[in-house]
Amino acid sequence: MAHRGYILLGLLLALALFLALPALVAWFRKHPERGLIYKLAPLAVFSFLLWLVLVAWAWTGKRNDAVLSRYVAKLRENKRLPLVIALLVVLGVAGSLLTLLR
Repeated sequence: MAHRGYILLGLLLALALFLALPALVAWFRKHPERGLIYKLAPLAVFSFLLWLVLVAWAWTGKRNDAVLSRYVAKLRENKRLPLVIALLVVLGVAGSLLTLLR
């Protein structure tokens, strides 16, 4: 019975490390947008696609060359970034629910 607790704890720790990977990569590579990557990483639990985008973005370490960076900057200027993040989360949850309900 105690082994199940250790297995569950190990799985939760592995999931936490997996979800924290974009933030860890951004931190080690001193990414200029690492603060935003830190904030978006927990939301990746709802969308694997978001997680992949965050890992790629954290790995590049460049700010001006990526379309995503320019898009995020434009959303910040228009103060629409929270709305877009909420929309991504809703789409991720909806996609997960559709997959589970089929």
